Amino acid sequence: MKYKQLHIFHQAILLLMAASFIALSACQNAQTEDVPATVAAYSTLEDLDGHTVGVVAGSTMDMMMGDTVNFPNISLVRFQTPSELINSVENGETDCGIVDTIQLLAHKLPKHGLAVDFTLSGGFDVAAAFNLSDTKLRDQFNDFIIHVKSDGTLDSMLAHWTSERIDTVDLPPLPELEELKGHPLEVATLSDNMPFSFYRKNGWIGFEIELITKFGVFINRPVHFSGYNFDEVLPALWAHKADMVAANLFITPDRSKRVLYSNPYYFCKTSCFSKAKE
Repeated sequence: MKYKQLHIFHQAILLLMAASFIALSACQNAQTEDVPATVAAYSTLEDLDGHTVGVVAGSTMDMMMGDTVNFPNISLVRFQTPSELINSVENGETDCGIVDTIQLLAHKLPKHGLAVDFTLSGGFDVAAAFNLSDTKLRDQFNDFIIHVKSDGTLDSMLAHWTSERIDTVDLPPLPELEELKGHPLEVATLSDNMPFSFYRKNGWIGFEIELITKFGVFINRPVHFSGYNFDEVLPALWAHKADMVAANLFITPDRSKRVLYSNPYYFCKTSCFSKAKE
């Protein structure tokens, strides 16, 4: 299928994503090096024509694949969580899915009889989001990100949460939390977004959970997390139910008009996956 030319009135985000995602990734990024090799059911976005494609509702992939000008024959199925999407593909209810590559590694696809077909070229910076008026909190977070990048803490956290031991890793102890006296920091995050944020019986864990908890120590404020679906986190911020969002949120031109982004703290790639061929 040859894609039609984008209409001039289309949002800039769709133009940028469609242009950058059609080609296959060189797969040199560390996120994709450990993805098990397989005989691909699909090789490019063009191969998805006529198939059902699962995405997380409200995500950047939802916006991209929902563009009926470039993808008129794809049947898009929206899910609230990556786990629901993966289960649907595993059960044969959806032909394939497109989610963050690191999430597929965390979910250990071969155990589900699934495999990565291809990784999209390019990627997105991930950042925290704040209300447009809250420059003070955003600037404090940017100072914190500079700090944890410079002393190696950010890299250590990423290595901790993207290891193959994701099933057993936990938050490191932070005795400083008991001494925090400031006003609680309300954070909107995702309840089922391994390895960034997820909930176990003993509480919240994940890369962004640790990151924001340490930010709380940095500004002397205890942190309270509230779990949402992806399409609910920004509305929670705008309704002032949260002071900030930490939800593996991609920086996009459209969202930049509606929120204040922090400096990025992660670069995320996305992959298409389906049932592994025998």
